Amino acid sequence: MRQLERVLELIPVMVSAGLLDFSGGNLAVRGEDGVYITPTQAAEQLHWRLTPEDFILFPGEGDASMARAGRHPSRDNRLHRAVLNARPDWNFSYHGHCWGLLAFALACRPLPVPASHAGLIKAGRATEIPVVPEMPPGAPEMPIKAGILVAEHFKGMAHGALLIGGHGVLVAGAGIESTLSLAQTLENLARGQLWRLKSP
Repeated sequence: MRQLERVLELIPVMVSAGLLDFSGGNLAVRGEDGVYITPTQAAEQLHWRLTPEDFILFPGEGDASMARAGRHPSRDNRLHRAVLNARPDWNFSYHGHCWGLLAFALACRPLPVPASHAGLIKAGRATEIPVVPEMPPGAPEMPIKAGILVAEHFKGMAHGALLIGGHGVLVAGAGIESTLSLAQTLENLARGQLWRLKSP
C-alpha cells in the first residue's frame, strides 16, 4: 500500500524534526482495506524502525484488528480511529509530544493561530487549536469528544488539530505531507508563543 510506504519513508524526517522521539507518539493512515495504526512501544522498543508488518490493521469501525508480527496497537488507537471516522475524507493522523505543543496541552490552553500561519486550516483567517479536556488515561469518552470536536471545529477543511489535555497533540488531514507540514507549523507557533509569553 503506497500510503503506508510513504509514512514509513517519512518517519525518519519526523524524528529528525522532533515530531517523534523515544517519549512515544503514534500514527494512523487510511488504506483501501481499513486504518493502519503504529504498534505499542514503537518508540521505546522499536526506536521507530518499523516495517509494514508492524502496523495493525483495523478493517472496520469496531475494535476488531488484524495484528501481524505479534504486535499490539497503540493505546491511542481509538483516538485516531474516532478522528478519521468523523472525517472520512482525511487519510492520516499524527499524535506526538513535541515540547511546544505539549506545554499548551498540559496547560489545557488553546493555541492561537494567526491568519499568516493558518493557510492549512483557515486560509486568511485567524483561528485556534481547541483542547479536548483532560481525562484519565483510557477514558472511553475522550475519543468520542475528539471526534465531535474535529467534526464541528474543522468542518469542510482539509486539515485539523486538537490539543489533548494533559497529554499532547493530534494533527490529521487529507494528505500525509500536508498534515505533517501543519504539525511542524503548529509546533513552531507554540514555541514562539511560549517565548512571547515569558518575555517581559
